[in-house]
Amino acid sequence: MGKQQKRVKAEVDEPSTPAVASAADDGIPALVEREAAQSSFLVSAGTYERILYGIEGRFVGEQLTLNPQFIFPAHIGCIKAVSVGGRYLASGSTDEVIKLYDLKKRVELGSLHEHKGSITSLHFHGHTHLLSASEDGAICIFRTKDWEPLKVLKGHKGSVNSIAIHPSGKVALSVSQDRTVILWNLLTGQRASRTKTPQVGEIVAWSPSGSLYAIAYATEIQLHSVGQSESVATIFCRQRILSMLIVTLKGQDYVLAGCQDKRVHIYSTGGAELASVQCHDNRIKGLSSVDLAFPDGSIHTVLVSVSSDGRIKAWKLDDLIDPVAITSASAPSSSTKEAPELKVEPLAVYNADVRLTCVAASSNAY
Repeated sequence: MGKQQKRVKAEVDEPSTPAVASAADDGIPALVEREAAQSSFLVSAGTYERILYGIEGRFVGEQLTLNPQFIFPAHIGCIKAVSVGGRYLASGSTDEVIKLYDLKKRVELGSLHEHKGSITSLHFHGHTHLLSASEDGAICIFRTKDWEPLKVLKGHKGSVNSIAIHPSGKVALSVSQDRTVILWNLLTGQRASRTKTPQVGEIVAWSPSGSLYAIAYATEIQLHSVGQSESVATIFCRQRILSMLIVTLKGQDYVLAGCQDKRVHIYSTGGAELASVQCHDNRIKGLSSVDLAFPDGSIHTVLVSVSSDGRIKAWKLDDLIDPVAITSASAPSSSTKEAPELKVEPLAVYNADVRLTCVAASSNAY
């Protein structure tokens, strides 16, 4: 893990929009299906207090329970990012270190020290590669087989705030303090395009199908359709956006924003607010989702939220979306109808009694 980095210089043009280009069928393998649903799931959560939590979600009879599997001080700085890929868990911190764990053997594998700034974002592609971003402006690609840093992507002139890998695994998006969004070709390690953004992009996310992506700014979200030059919709939020996720239910995409006002706001891909739910007693710092097999054999998506109030909560996505689905998920942002505030009970709650900062939910195959 301490081997010399292989740096790839990106020499490309800067078109006006980040259009996803076609890629060869070699290199990083594509993910053709979502991770198979299990009867339990793992919630990995980081904290301001430098503690890493591993919480198992499992049904006991008809009741979903959240119980700790591991709790330990993982870093010497605030944990800002966590990600799970197969049997591997990675956490990143303001201490500039990425810690690695084997969930199957329940052991720490070591740490990665390629960055020279706080780790801001971590994303696995399947179980074969890990992408990391940092305040140093670099994005690193690691191979999980030996944790060799295969490439260092350099193109931003400021801190990289967020990265998102396309479901195919062939391209990725990154947003930065330099007010640009870069589309990266992961097969070549070069940037395919760089586009100026109207504000500092804080979060970027792909839809599960990869046909749509969203960039979250302070109180605004712009939605983009792959292959179109302009944004397809703009979401105006009345609160500061701290976390964002695009989910799919019954073939329709929805944008979820966890905000400063303790609520998750639900939006259509047309930009309209469909509803909001007060999920916590403090700001919502992270959202993640995982498919879960319920006791009756049905498969449902579970949304996991974490907050500065110290609680980890699991929600059945159907309970959040079904009451507003009839509104039309493609409703335009010009809709004047007042968005309802839903009263929804979580499936389960775990009180960590610390300030939670980030979360990754994954099928618990180990």
